Amino acid sequence: MSQGKGRRVNIFSTMMGVQAACLLLALVGIHLSGVTIHLMGATTWHSIVWGILGATLSFVVVLGLTRAHNRLGRTLRWYCAQLAPIFSKVSLVQIVLLSIAAGVCEELLFRGFLQTWLSQLSSPVLGLLGASLVFALLHWASLIYVLLIFFFGLILGLAYQVSGSLLGVIVWHALYDFFALAALAYYPQLLHADQWVAK
Repeated sequence: MSQGKGRRVNIFSTMMGVQAACLLLALVGIHLSGVTIHLMGATTWHSIVWGILGATLSFVVVLGLTRAHNRLGRTLRWYCAQLAPIFSKVSLVQIVLLSIAAGVCEELLFRGFLQTWLSQLSSPVLGLLGASLVFALLHWASLIYVLLIFFFGLILGLAYQVSGSLLGVIVWHALYDFFALAALAYYPQLLHADQWVAK
């Protein structure tokens, strides 16, 4: 029992350490570059609502992709099956904390700082593409997974460009991560990962 608890703390600590590094990079980058972060769009509630809708729609799309009877579906199911036992050791409170940390720290780094900075150096299109590519590469697991994360980064980046609201993409990212991590930890059958997980 203590071994399981130790693994839980280690996984949680490692992931929170990664998020702390993202936050530090974002803050240093913002300070050195002088980029301006747009936290709100039209209103706070408007940003929160479209962030919730975006996260929900994204998760529904992922659920559909994991059910696909093709290489993409099989690959996603396999990755979910590899992650499910790891996240089954993480408590619900830790999942909430990890999701909030990822939403805040990664969006501040990739959309708030990197996309804005690259857009100022080149163009909004290159800023969007560059930030999405770095975001995807730092989530490397396989080529298919990187392409999916790149596409997700493009969507978040476009949402930030159009809305001018970092809060909206923070809510979107954090809530999507919560849905995904909670499903991996407690409901792997939603992702069709349970058939791969050793009983």
